[in-house]
Amino acid sequence: MRLFISLFILMISFNSCSNDDDREDTIIEKPDINGVWKPERYEYKGKTYPLTDCEKKGQILVNTNFTGVYERYGENTSGSCNLFNSFSGNWKYDFMSKVLTLTYNESGVAKTFTKQIEDFSSTELKITDTSKIWICVGK
Repeated sequence: MRLFISLFILMISFNSCSNDDDREDTIIEKPDINGVWKPERYEYKGKTYPLTDCEKKGQILVNTNFTGVYERYGENTSGSCNLFNSFSGNWKYDFMSKVLTLTYNESGVAKTFTKQIEDFSSTELKITDTSKIWICVGK
């Protein structure tokens, strides 16, 4: 009788184990942040606003080797389009904190420039900047 109970328990143990051979492996892909991202519009307090043609000249370029540039254009007081910021260096993206950091040299001094990423896909990059969310398109 004990042998029968032991065999019964052993059979139940083997049958309760699931077989994962039929399961497809799920691969979770991280979107690729590499590419040229051009500012398109921004969101503020739930509303979307267009950018000027001058502001749209800016870019975030992240090469596959993570070198790249950040450029920001804007209109000066006379209405002319000016390049306000331009940094070239090496990008690093932290998927956990969603921070994109550019390390660059300015007059021989190493500096960093960071952008908080709200979200991104293969065609859109959303950057949180104070109270605005900048939407960049590209690739």
